[in-house]
Amino acid sequence: MFSHRRAALIVICLSLGCSQQSSEVVQYTVKREDPRILTSDLIRDRFQESPFSWDVPGTWRTAENDQFSKFAWTAGTSKRTRITISDLPSAAGLAPQFVRWGGQIGIKVEDPAEVMKLVEPLELKGASGQWIELAGASETILGMIVPYKEKLWVVKLRGENSEVAAVKAAFRGFCESWRAI
Repeated sequence: MFSHRRAALIVICLSLGCSQQSSEVVQYTVKREDPRILTSDLIRDRFQESPFSWDVPGTWRTAENDQFSKFAWTAGTSKRTRITISDLPSAAGLAPQFVRWGGQIGIKVEDPAEVMKLVEPLELKGASGQWIELAGASETILGMIVPYKEKLWVVKLRGENSEVAAVKAAFRGFCESWRAI
């Protein structure tokens, strides 16, 4: 007679016999994707927010970043004058940025070489900046671009003409305080 116990035992034995897996170890070799060795300088340049430090005027208030900025503040009595710091690939070029800024405040630039005549070099600690002042009918942009390694560090202040005039010295001091770390 065939019992349920015997049937269960046969099923278990067959299961164990069929499920034996090979004990062979399979080894794979994969090429490295990035053969560079990351030194502390490369890690810092790749991952830190900014390779610079600076002195922020006490009257400025931290503001929300927009889609491009890494740091942002507001200044002036209306708190609508905005200061931002962002970075771009160095291939973006200086003149196209200054021309774009002019367009933002209604200054049409026909020849990028003309806007570059407005640029003043600023010697910083460990880098050099390019300072510009662009005044439109109602708004002004003050800015500095610092070419550093593979990036352009863009420092920009935009606001109403009268308010920018009141905070210009503080913004210029902020830009001049930049130092590479």
